[in-house]
Amino acid sequence: MVEEQRGPGSPSAEDAATGILPTPVKLGYGVGAVGGQIFRDTPALILPIYMMTVLGIPAWMSGIAILIPKAWIIFCDPLVGSWSDRRRDSWGRAPFLIAGALLSGLTFISMFSAPQFPSDWMSAAYITATFLLASTSYSLFSVTYLGVAAEMSPLARERTRIMAYRMAFLAVGVGIGAGYALPVANRFGGGWEGFQRMGFLYGGACLLTMLVTGLTIRALPKPSTPLDDSGAAGQGGWRALVANRPFVFLSSAYFVALTGQAITYTVFGLFFIFVMHRPDDLIVINVAAALSVVVAQPITLWMTRFWSKRTIYMIGIVGWSLMSLSWALSGPDEAAHWAAATGLPFTQTFVMGLRGFFWGGFNAVYVLMALSMMTDTIAWDRSQHGATRSGLFAGVFSAVEKVSFALGPAIGGVILSAGGFVADRGGGAAQSAGAITTLVLVFSVIPALFKLSSLALISRYRLAD
Repeated sequence: MVEEQRGPGSPSAEDAATGILPTPVKLGYGVGAVGGQIFRDTPALILPIYMMTVLGIPAWMSGIAILIPKAWIIFCDPLVGSWSDRRRDSWGRAPFLIAGALLSGLTFISMFSAPQFPSDWMSAAYITATFLLASTSYSLFSVTYLGVAAEMSPLARERTRIMAYRMAFLAVGVGIGAGYALPVANRFGGGWEGFQRMGFLYGGACLLTMLVTGLTIRALPKPSTPLDDSGAAGQGGWRALVANRPFVFLSSAYFVALTGQAITYTVFGLFFIFVMHRPDDLIVINVAAALSVVVAQPITLWMTRFWSKRTIYMIGIVGWSLMSLSWALSGPDEAAHWAAATGLPFTQTFVMGLRGFFWGGFNAVYVLMALSMMTDTIAWDRSQHGATRSGLFAGVFSAVEKVSFALGPAIGGVILSAGGFVADRGGGAAQSAGAITTLVLVFSVIPALFKLSSLALISRYRLAD
């Protein structure tokens, strides 16, 4: 029998036997998180601003326009996952990653190339349609990207390391997407043309980085674990998923936590425009948060030597919530108060960067643990049934993540509108005191309450690390 030729960086027979992956493979897997995070963060943060201040779509309508495509993901992600399970033997999962990379980049561009329609309803319909296509395209990549991580190594600790590489590249994506998307659009002239140029640049970045991951996974040997004969999306697959109580409690807690985070994303840019009056600080905060993600990875891996993944997850949730609540006490003159109280020369930029650093660090802690625990629940299911349903489990988990980032903007948009926030095409409408107070609550207090409430669910997670 002819031995299958391995590409550079592919695992050796010895490495494959031990479950340890070469660093180039981990890097190739992780780099896809750059494009994935750009794709997730940029629409979540910038699309509401684009709709409200460029297209003039009311806040409540903007939230619904995001909600509809994300609601579709409830069905789309599990379908993609089960499809990849069925096609794994003939195609492998790599074609899903490659197709997702190509289509995600192209549809991303279309979202920020909306024609100037004569009515708000038509503009909202265009965003809904293009975001629906983009979300479907991204499902091909994101679901497979999550599911394949559970198959790359049989070792729980190695899977955690794989996710740590993903999180490190994710930090780069956060810095590019969340940190620079709006400044880049403004640097290109702002308005319709500025956002369109930003869309072309960022869509290209998504395509290239996600494609690297697809080609990396294509070079790996296919897992030998048999598929579920009933079909991953059949009754047997769904029964196994529901019966996997660690997965159920983990995904439920993650859903609640991410919904709170998504509410924050809805008004991130608006908070710094109308409350802080320092929109340029978005760069500082998001770059600081991105740097903290890199710093948090080795610290979190070290913590796993002493505490369970569930405990570390809860530490991340509590820390994030406290940092979120601290925004309610912030303001344009916050640094001056710090300087007066301590006698130290605090600047507003330093204070914003410091808060962003810890905010991002705690976020990285609980996200890394959530992803690692997710692969553990898939491995536990495989050990119980002797078959793999990685695609189905990853599809459901991915749907949970995406729906939360749809529900969050919808909740945030409705609360903003109820509080009197006014949307207009120039973004220069004066806001009432009540609208500003509502904006502060939506950005800080309400997300923190969501996060903290998720602790009751994750406390029910029972699975040995």
